[in-house]
Amino acid sequence: MSGRGKGKRSAQGGLATAGVAALAVVCCAALPLVIALAGSVAIGTVLGVGVGVAAAAGLAAAIVLRARRRRSSTRRTESPPQGSYRGS
Repeated sequence: MSGRGKGKRSAQGGLATAGVAALAVVCCAALPLVIALAGSVAIGTVLGVGVGVAAAAGLAAAIVLRARRRRSSTRRTESPPQGSYRGS
């Protein structure tokens, strides 16, 4: 009878060992990989948003500069030329 009980303990001990080993793999190997992946995604998101904001700012600056140049060129054509006095 004591032979049977020993076999059950051995099986339970093997199952517990496998559970501890699986937990060690998840905590010590997979968890840092998941954290590194999440960190790289976060960095990629921040950089992507930063590049998008910079592109939008550049586009807005280009539109503003073009509008200013267009306004200043229409003002020059509408005003009479300087120094054209006909004194007769």
